[in-house]
Amino acid sequence: MMEENKQGAEQRIMDAAAKNFVYKGYSGARMQQIADDAGVNKALLHYYFQSKELLFRQVMEDAL
Repeated sequence: MMEENKQGAEQRIMDAAAKNFVYKGYSGARMQQIADDAGVNKALLHYYFQSKELLFRQVMEDAL
């Protein structure tokens, strides 16, 4: 159950980030908005992705 929640949170972050990057661009996307859209707090977002650049790279890698 804990592992399922962990994977779910990470996937929600990735999904929210992808939408934010598409609609707002890299410079317009905000980590707080991504966290809000994913339903997680900003600390958890930074636990998985230490920077917006790393999150962006992961989103792009997953898209390819």
